[in-house]
Amino acid sequence: MDCFLFSKLNETDKNEALRLMGEPVRVPKNGELYKVGYVGILLSGSAKVCRTGDTGNAVTVRVIHSGEVFGAASVFGEWKEGKSNIVARSECSVVYASEDTLKGIFEKYPTVAVNYISFLSDRIRFLNRRIDAFSAGSAVQKLYEYLVSQAVDGVVTLDFGLAELSRRLKMGRSSLYRSLEFLEQNELLERDKHTFTLK
Repeated sequence: MDCFLFSKLNETDKNEALRLMGEPVRVPKNGELYKVGYVGILLSGSAKVCRTGDTGNAVTVRVIHSGEVFGAASVFGEWKEGKSNIVARSECSVVYASEDTLKGIFEKYPTVAVNYISFLSDRIRFLNRRIDAFSAGSAVQKLYEYLVSQAVDGVVTLDFGLAELSRRLKMGRSSLYRSLEFLEQNELLERDKHTFTLK
């Protein structure tokens, strides 16, 4: 199991840090993984991160796999409310750590604390780019929201061209091209012809 939290640790320290997080928990298929106030590491299986929109429909934002971390932003600080659901796509094994447990691990292995801070810093930069996208204008926002709503595992493959996409979004082609360029330049999107990968 490869997890960024333990990068730069030798194998012995990595195993010890993981052991300090506690005993793994089994989560059945379709079970909920997210626990507010805890960081989780998916040891095996896969899960989907879902957000419920204003319409009440759950949208799969991304899929997480073995070694990935979730809930990192809900551990420290006063505000611990969660906005996402994480649903097991198969039986999963998860290890959870509370704030106190993490503090103990950080004290013993400062490298883990640096890795945790780096992860959260990357998330902040990503969210800042999303804010830029939404404040760039309604065309960018409309395109981005459409792609998010159509994405499966973060990927959208259109079976039609950009002219049809322009028509469906009710925006001019030049606005569409400018919006695509903006999302690509801000690293929110990668495009290969009619396939779009949301980052």
